[in-house]
Amino acid sequence: MVVYLKGIIVVDLVNDFISGKFGSPQAEETTNRASRFLHELNNRFPVVFTMDSHFPNDPEFQVWGEHCLQGTWGSELHESLAGIDGFRVSKRHYDSFYDSDLDGILRMLNITDLYVFGISTDICVEHTVAGAFFRNLRVTVIEDLCATIDPALHKQSISAMERNYGTRTVESSLAKEELS
Repeated sequence: MVVYLKGIIVVDLVNDFISGKFGSPQAEETTNRASRFLHELNNRFPVVFTMDSHFPNDPEFQVWGEHCLQGTWGSELHESLAGIDGFRVSKRHYDSFYDSDLDGILRMLNITDLYVFGISTDICVEHTVAGAFFRNLRVTVIEDLCATIDPALHKQSISAMERNYGTRTVESSLAKEELS
């Protein structure tokens, strides 16, 4: 009998993406829903928070401008997620797996099935899902717990993840049932 262990990856629910440089009311609303979701799960599954964190003069700043500087308020996990146990993984790239401790943590925990959500659907969430796919992990994206800098790209990104990586997409209410 094969046992599949589930885990949750929360992508970039950091201050600069919620109420800072790239923040928006949609991002704040999504983060509040994500916080309620995680609090209701009450630590029944491992959670990994990936947190965008850059060095000064990071090459990504040529595209997006300076954001989430390492050690600043902008790169910290949003306050609504305080009190939720989980691993914190700093990352410098769109793909949360690339050049980070994420893969090692998931392997240590024997996680094979991921529930992924966060900001931005079309950038860091999508690239993280690709990273999971290339590591043979099964992925479910929780769509209503994702937000984008450009909301017009959200559905397009969800569709691309389903098509390109076989990602399953659910709403948080179904995910909560599956994780209960």
